[in-house]
Amino acid sequence: MIELGGSGAEPLEDEDPRRIGPIPLVGRLGAGGMGRVYLGVHEGRYAAVKQLLPSVVAEDKDFLRRFGHELDNLARLPEEATAPLLAGDRTARPPWFATAYVPGLTLREALEAHEGPLPAAALWLLLREAASGLAAVHALDMVHRDIKPSNVMLTLDGVTLIDFGVARAAEQSQLTRTGMVVGTPAYMSPEQASGARKSTGAVDIFALGSVLAYAASGRPPFGDESGHGVLYRIVHEEPDLDAVRALDPELADVVAACLDKDYEGRPTAAELVELAERHGPFTPPLWPKAITGVLTERAAFTGRTPTVPDVPEEPGEPAKPGEPQAPEASGPAREKRGRRTRVIPVIIPVVVVATGTTLAFTLLPYTFDTGNEAGPTPSVSVTAPATVPPSGTAGASGKPSPSPSGSSSKEPGSESREPATAPGAEGAGADTDDAGAKGDGGAGTSGDSGGSGGDDSSSGTGTATEAPSTGGFTLRNASSGQCLTASDSSAYGNISMGSCTAATAGWNLRGVSSGTYRVVHTASGSCLTRYGALHSASCGAQSGQEWRFGSGGTLILTNTGQCLDHARPSGMVMTRTCDGSAGQRWIRS
Repeated sequence: MIELGGSGAEPLEDEDPRRIGPIPLVGRLGAGGMGRVYLGVHEGRYAAVKQLLPSVVAEDKDFLRRFGHELDNLARLPEEATAPLLAGDRTARPPWFATAYVPGLTLREALEAHEGPLPAAALWLLLREAASGLAAVHALDMVHRDIKPSNVMLTLDGVTLIDFGVARAAEQSQLTRTGMVVGTPAYMSPEQASGARKSTGAVDIFALGSVLAYAASGRPPFGDESGHGVLYRIVHEEPDLDAVRALDPELADVVAACLDKDYEGRPTAAELVELAERHGPFTPPLWPKAITGVLTERAAFTGRTPTVPDVPEEPGEPAKPGEPQAPEASGPAREKRGRRTRVIPVIIPVVVVATGTTLAFTLLPYTFDTGNEAGPTPSVSVTAPATVPPSGTAGASGKPSPSPSGSSSKEPGSESREPATAPGAEGAGADTDDAGAKGDGGAGTSGDSGGSGGDDSSSGTGTATEAPSTGGFTLRNASSGQCLTASDSSAYGNISMGSCTAATAGWNLRGVSSGTYRVVHTASGSCLTRYGALHSASCGAQSGQEWRFGSGGTLILTNTGQCLDHARPSGMVMTRTCDGSAGQRWIRS
């Protein structure tokens, strides 16, 4: 039996299943009107497994089709925006899906742990991290539509926005088509409350303003009741921002801009990131002591290798012919699991908008009650985001900007050659072959639709004309003697420490610009990434994937200036302020 201490999960009850699909369950994360969320073990990592209630599906025969489409959308969300989809079965009765378990606290839980509102510095950080996630989503012409305290998770690394994937399907159910407003009115925008227009990214900005006001006062700015009174105030009255103004007048002005009744007058997510960055740098510990303590316990829980319970696979209902399942995050895993039903990826236009008259049923994060969330919202816990919370800034386009050094990735296939030297990295240059990151189309070369190809720059130690070394290496930590490893997944992989002789301990370098590299996992072709939690992900033009070698064998993330650290005593691998400790020294061999 797995010890659940620090996980935020409760033991399974007698009526709970012990397995959903191929995933054994070890605890219960939450339950509510839409379904139940369990803590499971999927391919050596913890996962949040959400199973809808049979009654929800039975009430609307068209629900499964819309639910399946939303799973397709969830699978295509950028990793910096939410917890990645790991598996799912839309043809199961009832349907289910699993996302990565993220060790975090909802904003509501964080205020409870802190016993009051957040300080001004934490509010600016909350603004930067949440806006960064929204910028990535809005850049894809997608809209979250349900930003509220229970969908914002704080982690040791920042913030993760959760609860994508189910809202649109439930929004058009028989219940909402009767005209019932379902959800949390306190965080709706005026256009949602009045039904004046379809939802755009501006509704997320309005909701973010309300969330910031809540974090500064413990109460949403238009009140927290569930009736028509709060909807009237959202449309016609000014928000109560006295608590925010008392903490930080400048922040109050930013929140007021977010809460502009005219959607065209609100700032964009990218503009909010830029505003918040001026109040940095944000260095660990990011959150107040009481919150950090709980987050550290959750992170330590995920750092322990899960033991897979010996649970027999339950007989399942076969898939109906022609009905696709939720796309898996990892291609190779589809073959290993030997599922009874086929997994067929479905690519559909990624446009998630809503009519203003309804607000969806949602799966909420890791909570067993709605606390001070307004109204009788049907709810159930879900995980967050891996990742939460991007550490980089976003430019006007809403995409992550290059590192502060000003260096930028060249276009694949570029004819130019840039020299790159790596201080303290003798004998190992950049691996510049065209083994592209594996996407839905498999391994691809530069410009191939299968993924991001390697650039053509030649880089290595010594002079610009010197040919780089293409050999792989391991990264052994000077403190623990263990080597950096990653799970064999091209889409999203766990980063941990293990044996230096393991096949998963191999790495190589790919030059980005002078002195800057992507650290590429040899087995999977994915890149060492710090966009939210540290993980491996498909190699792309993210500043959270660009590293440089510092003095004493340190490996420094360029967009934060922090060092890769094998933290003790937790044993977690993370980025921290460089301090010259042995845990931050890495030996290549």
